[in-house]
Amino acid sequence: MVEHIAPRLQLVHEVASPEPFELAWVGSGEGGRAPVRVRLDPEAARIQAAPVLHREGTPGAQAAARHLGLRGLVYVEEVMIRIGETMSVEGILEDPGAGQGPFRAADRGIELVDATVRLETRNIGPALLPWALGTAAALMGGMGMATYAAWRYHVAHLPPEHRGRARLVVPQPEIGPPQIPHRRLP
Repeated sequence: MVEHIAPRLQLVHEVASPEPFELAWVGSGEGGRAPVRVRLDPEAARIQAAPVLHREGTPGAQAAARHLGLRGLVYVEEVMIRIGETMSVEGILEDPGAGQGPFRAADRGIELVDATVRLETRNIGPALLPWALGTAAALMGGMGMATYAAWRYHVAHLPPEHRGRARLVVPQPEIGPPQIPHRRLP
């Protein structure tokens, strides 16, 4: 979240859910075994995904500002992990209950430490479309200005007697079979 305090002062708030969640490791479920559940702490993980942008004044940005008690203009970049979403995860698997020998240990299950989570991006179009259209408009405007400047330069450098009559002459197309010149022998 980015909060605008003054014209040149912004505060960036990084907020992650404090609740750990479990991932189902489907690759371990081959051969009829149930998938292994792996615990992940989102505050200690790096989550890489295409964010959803809530611009200033939109309902999503206003709701987030109200929830956190922020005043002023706020825009929010949100990344959500939904149930059943496919992702790739890297990290160190730690099982605190394994290998303890005769001693008792807290059975928290398998935990993923120092994790990097990458969500599959289904469609990046909504993020790139405004940029692409703006870039195309700027390029087309630049080409139009360059064409106009070249035409003005051409008209300005015509002899004075032709300046009033500067027109574009387009040759008329000829319709009919192609004329192939034959060499005539004497």
